[in-house]
Amino acid sequence: MREYLKAIPNLLTALRLLLLPVLWGLALLKWPVPLAIGMIISFLTDTLDGFIARRFNVTSAFGSKFDSLADNLLIPSTVIWLVILRPEVLTDHPILCAVAAVTYGSSLLVGWIKFRRFANLHLYSKKTAGVLSYAFIVHALLAGQYNAWLFYIAISLFILASVEGLILQLTHAQVDEHMGSLVLTLVRRKSTP
Repeated sequence: MREYLKAIPNLLTALRLLLLPVLWGLALLKWPVPLAIGMIISFLTDTLDGFIARRFNVTSAFGSKFDSLADNLLIPSTVIWLVILRPEVLTDHPILCAVAAVTYGSSLLVGWIKFRRFANLHLYSKKTAGVLSYAFIVHALLAGQYNAWLFYIAISLFILASVEGLILQLTHAQVDEHMGSLVLTLVRRKSTP
């Protein structure tokens, strides 16, 4: 039974990766509602893979990297889909969008240069930003317009999460993808003799 449980998180991540070309097709065909439904499915698989892995103690280094790969392909894709289907988000807020892109890109680049991999940290701030970003994008696709307040909240949290990841990578010789947060690492440092 445990062997079956071990495979489920990676199968969910694989499903998310297999869904990616379908979502791209829907975006290029400019079908926002099916794209939003596909994004909801993608979000659910992203949530479930980690939950199942932690709940049944079947986490693995491969699973964590596989999940990070899917995230690093999906995050820029959702931004491009938003630009294709709701370009007014970018044109209405070019500076905030540029800051978000630069902080996220810088965090990935620092991880690649310093650790020879994309240090996709599973931070609490990043998880919160991810949920709100999904909610914002799905709402914008389903409603035919975007909610400015939801945008401001989602992009602010996304920027903060990217900055937190960047700080952690710049201040640590090694990073654990499950560090949790900058605050937790500082508390751990103070409690270590």
